[in-house]
Amino acid sequence: MTATGIIAEYNPFHNGHEYQLREARKQTGADYIIIAMSGDFLQRGVPAVVDKYSRTRMALLGGADLVLELPAVWATASAEYFAAGGIQLLGKTGVVSHICFGCETADHSLLTAIAQVLTEKEKELHAMTASAMKKGISYPAARSRAVCTLLPEYPAEKIAAFLASPNNILALEYEKACQHWNVSGKKKLTTAPIERIGEGYHSTNTDSSFASATAARKLLQTRNIDGLPADLSHIMPETSVQELLAARKQNRLLDSDDFSQALYTRLWSLKNTGYAGFADCGADLSARIGNQLEYFRSFLSFAELLKSKNITYTHVCRALLHIMLDIRQDDYTSLWQPEGIPYLRVLGFRKSAKGLLSAIKKEASVPLLTKAADASDFFNSNAENRFLQDVSCADLYRTTASLKAETLLPNEYRQPIVIIP
Repeated sequence: MTATGIIAEYNPFHNGHEYQLREARKQTGADYIIIAMSGDFLQRGVPAVVDKYSRTRMALLGGADLVLELPAVWATASAEYFAAGGIQLLGKTGVVSHICFGCETADHSLLTAIAQVLTEKEKELHAMTASAMKKGISYPAARSRAVCTLLPEYPAEKIAAFLASPNNILALEYEKACQHWNVSGKKKLTTAPIERIGEGYHSTNTDSSFASATAARKLLQTRNIDGLPADLSHIMPETSVQELLAARKQNRLLDSDDFSQALYTRLWSLKNTGYAGFADCGADLSARIGNQLEYFRSFLSFAELLKSKNITYTHVCRALLHIMLDIRQDDYTSLWQPEGIPYLRVLGFRKSAKGLLSAIKKEASVPLLTKAADASDFFNSNAENRFLQDVSCADLYRTTASLKAETLLPNEYRQPIVIIP
């Protein structure tokens, strides 16, 4: 039996994701595809457009065999921790041999070479980057220049083009995390990058059949002149279309501003102590939040107000999300400790993958959880605390969705996992 792992958000699941699953199975010869998927909150500091169970169903119907939840601490982290959390989760299944991810180039040697520089020459790279920035060069350009210096065998323009792509940046973090994992002596992971097709990460072009998730979310909010939902069928599988239209009909689609009241209440309650202890929120940003709090109007407008030359909009969104979810900087330090990812939580699976679940139960280095109510029975205190943190995040998302939909949605203990025939 062979299993390949993919780390994803599926926000939402579209044709490009379906293509990746198909290619991953083909290129690695996998019997099963396992997804390490973010829960209800995502890496860019935003809520998912629809809940994790709906996105799990889309993934399974789109070709995945098993979906495991990436704990919120790492699902909402910067690229380095997001990638490392996903790699560790898949590695701890004990059955995954290959990791597939999207990349803008098929040049695996360049990807590996840059990842080695970032890992093995980190101090030298940091010093060269800092020196260039003191001369007024932006961070991306400074880092690119430093990498070019440390990899003279590759053309500078090729390295610069590689580092300019968001998908390549994440691919580098996957490669680095796999190198880190493989040092431990556990079952080795082999990376298998798949060259992306279609639109770029930030593209809003909705005409392409391989549109980005950004474009899919844009189209999801669009209606034609008669007030009818826009046609999504040309950019995503019909099963995803039906899942999303059902959620929209029930008014369950969410965005950051749906959490504005929750965020403001949290910020106000902490204004006397500050926010510097939360993940991605240092002293400077903490002070900016305190100074600007009286001008709060909504989640997104406040993030726009707080961004600066040195703090990007995405960084601000991520910090605000961490404050709202009570995710601390100290939470990150545990990732590469012996426990790290302390459990594997199943969100859904295909019935044909029961053999895969049996193999994981036998080979995994941490418990496999299929029923939330069973968590306290076989988790140690560290795993239970991490699980309860995820439950708390899910409760905030569920409550917000329930208020918007004007109906009570099931909590984590009453929500069954998704099983596809």
